Amino acid sequence: MSSAVEVNATSKYNLNYIVSEGEQPPTEIHGDVFDRQRVMKNFHQGSVEQQRVFVLGVGGIGSSIAMSLVRTGVDTVHLLDRDFVNASNLNRQILFSLSDIGRSKVEAAAQHLKQIHNLRTNIYDYHTDAVTNWSGVVEIAKKCTVIFNNIDYGAVFDYAVNSLCKSLGILYVAGSTYANNIEINLFSGLPNDPCWACNNNTTDSFKFTTQELENRNDIQLFLKQMSCISGEQSRSVIEECLNELKLKMPSASQLSTLFMPLYQQKTLELLLPQNIQKHQSIEFIPKDRSFPTRTVGSWVGVCVSGACLIVNTWIQYIMKTRNSNSDMNKPFHNWNQLNLSMFDGGYYTAGFPNEQNLKCCPVCSNAKQISEQNSYSEEK
Repeated sequence: MSSAVEVNATSKYNLNYIVSEGEQPPTEIHGDVFDRQRVMKNFHQGSVEQQRVFVLGVGGIGSSIAMSLVRTGVDTVHLLDRDFVNASNLNRQILFSLSDIGRSKVEAAAQHLKQIHNLRTNIYDYHTDAVTNWSGVVEIAKKCTVIFNNIDYGAVFDYAVNSLCKSLGILYVAGSTYANNIEINLFSGLPNDPCWACNNNTTDSFKFTTQELENRNDIQLFLKQMSCISGEQSRSVIEECLNELKLKMPSASQLSTLFMPLYQQKTLELLLPQNIQKHQSIEFIPKDRSFPTRTVGSWVGVCVSGACLIVNTWIQYIMKTRNSNSDMNKPFHNWNQLNLSMFDGGYYTAGFPNEQNLKCCPVCSNAKQISEQNSYSEEK
């Protein structure tokens, strides 16, 4: 590296300024790679460089998010994924090349980030399954200020990651893309702010079609085959449900109307903030049926632009909380849906500030209760 290049100019020269509208930036530090970033109006580079980020999943969205994060100069990026690179990934997952086919995604991503994109960030990679190695996810999350959730396992997994963020008081950011559609979610993780569970539910994850129910066999085997539910915890919950319902082998109707609603209730209780950090694995959660992505497709345009917009949403939130001129009472749009049209140049967007409902959201209610208990203990 040339001695003229400054990748840590923020701390080395104490560049703690924020340029306001109408102001001129201070004199440029020669070789400062982040100069064009820090001189943007109301942007605070120092806040970005303090961020420790956990990227769950480095596929179409996650790989571009990881690239954007290291280019902004965050302190640390932790990458986690269980998958391997295959040929159909290459049109949109920009950290991978033809020579990476068959390699672990996180290993290939970390290598290319370090060789090409990284400026000052500490990069760690973990080739592991977030569901079976949940305790590992928890330990990494404890080191971080934000989690970007890009793992397509289903609504209950999203519920679990959201609850983990709420228990730790860190930001939860999630996004998804398909065809020309982008969805972005950001939640602060703070006790008094809404969370993912305030406006999303997991009911469909615990439902089966009539045909599926007719082909049921041993209930543990059925749940494993249909929803990937397994593990010691699941066997315990299944037994609890059967005992409470006084059933040995539920009929199709009983399984649908009695057993699964009770299994859902007990599963979500295990995933509340007070419990979420205790599990070695969360194999007891159902995996949603895979969305048939090949019927709609995906491409580099929507994945890269979506990832950049997701990172931008997070950056803007950080700047809002850092900037003394910001109105913190003004709602932050923590749910956005966009459509990018390849045909007429259209760009459609909608954003909604969610509201917290402690009566309906068990995650927020539980987090609020924990916060109040901690405050009471500190006062004593």
